[in-house]
Amino acid sequence: MRKILPASMLYVVMVLLTTTVCFAGNKRDAAEGRNIWFNSTFGGERFFSLILPNAPFNFQIGFDHMLTWPRDSRFDEYGVINDPDCTPGDASTGYFDRCADPESAGVIGVRKFPNPSGGSPLIGITCAACHAGFDPVHPPSNPNNPQERNIHPTVGNQYLRIDKLFKSHLSPHDPRYQIFSSWAPGTVDTTLLENDHINNPGMITPIWSLPNRPFFDVTADGEPARVHRNGQGGEDDIGCEQAALRVYFNIGMCAAECMVGHLANGPGGSQTPINLAECRQICPELLQAEESVDKLCAFLQTPHAPRLVRAPKGAHYIDWKVVRKGQKVFSQACESCHSDGNRSLRRNVLSDDLVHPFAEIGTNSCRARTTNWMGGHIWAAFSSDQYKERPTGGPGFYRDMPLVGIWATAPFFHNNRLGQSIGDPSVVGRITAYEDAMDLLLNPDKRDEPGSILRTTDQVQLPTPSGVVTLPAGTPIAQFASLDPSTGKNLCPDLSENQGHYFGAELSDEDKYALIEFLKTR
Repeated sequence: MRKILPASMLYVVMVLLTTTVCFAGNKRDAAEGRNIWFNSTFGGERFFSLILPNAPFNFQIGFDHMLTWPRDSRFDEYGVINDPDCTPGDASTGYFDRCADPESAGVIGVRKFPNPSGGSPLIGITCAACHAGFDPVHPPSNPNNPQERNIHPTVGNQYLRIDKLFKSHLSPHDPRYQIFSSWAPGTVDTTLLENDHINNPGMITPIWSLPNRPFFDVTADGEPARVHRNGQGGEDDIGCEQAALRVYFNIGMCAAECMVGHLANGPGGSQTPINLAECRQICPELLQAEESVDKLCAFLQTPHAPRLVRAPKGAHYIDWKVVRKGQKVFSQACESCHSDGNRSLRRNVLSDDLVHPFAEIGTNSCRARTTNWMGGHIWAAFSSDQYKERPTGGPGFYRDMPLVGIWATAPFFHNNRLGQSIGDPSVVGRITAYEDAMDLLLNPDKRDEPGSILRTTDQVQLPTPSGVVTLPAGTPIAQFASLDPSTGKNLCPDLSENQGHYFGAELSDEDKYALIEFLKTR
């Protein structure tokens, strides 16, 4: 005789079954989201290969140079991560790598597709092209020959030389060449192609420990949402899904159909917002992306910050005798901004995710001044009503960034300009960079702020409304990199790259040392 379970037991079984199905579904979504993160371009290759090199942009990125560079020194030259499943190519492959995946171009996050007109393949990039990096806990023995276990999907590649890629086909006399030279390793100005006339390279942000970050109640076009905030300046603050869509537009999705037309008179012209409703009618890739971002965001809930104690010999780099004291120093000197209020230090991301006026932080302000998310501008659909309702219309702020994993992500500041760029992803390389940056952070008198002013390496031919002006070598790049072409006004006159954030300078040397050691444990 079949047994009938009591109602209470049936309820327990139903809960367990539902939990199991949801858990399996979340795992499946996260796995699919990871694949999207590494492999999906949503048509952006057409923008990079067919649109960008022609009018009105007339700009060719040096993917051809990078992808045909010898694998055994490609990281050394460009800071990119070789796809472990590829081997060197030869004349028969156009000197592209041979890869098990036919769409892999030989570098993580860089994809290739057949050219409908024949000739060189179309090259597109995925989220992983910038955000994947070497795993601080499992560093490669040879950065030019990594294995799959050496790759962390969301650490942010602070060694990536996007500056070299962007200036690859330009003359040193071209002002764009010198502007790109002002970008530190691991930074990119995401408003360059949809130009807001402000040179504002920002660090490629690590994405981890998202479930532990604070939630915020916001609205978008009046519709409420409860979201984690993103964006160094608080721009992408209506949730992961919309932030991801904005990134895909930024890397070429639906460019011909939905983006280029909103840049009146080319990339230096005025802007109007991307219209998502209209774009859905004419660009199927947007529909595909919208169907995918839920899974992508499920994946982004899974990465954890790297712990130094789990890295090879990592515990030996921590002076455990002062860690408890360092925790007290942090609580007294840093916690007012860098804490999410979570009493469990294990789950605290060491940030409240709030925003502060750039003048309050004091760092170079260009990244905080960017305008693309403002009402009436190209990415207006991707910022919250609260962002647009600020007295400034949106710009002018920096967000407190989480400090978990900070031992692995030096140099510091939004522009990666505080501390040396070591270029060494080993544990000792990361610790060396971290200790140098922390020393400068807490001892600002050691900073060479005048020496941080970036200058041209050659004469520059600068177009102006009244004709071409020749600037001599040694001209501060910030004097011309953010000029409004219609008014000639410098939209970001800051020259120093490593100024600001002087908090903690008043601590004793003993307290500073203890703080540095404590943060190695987070």
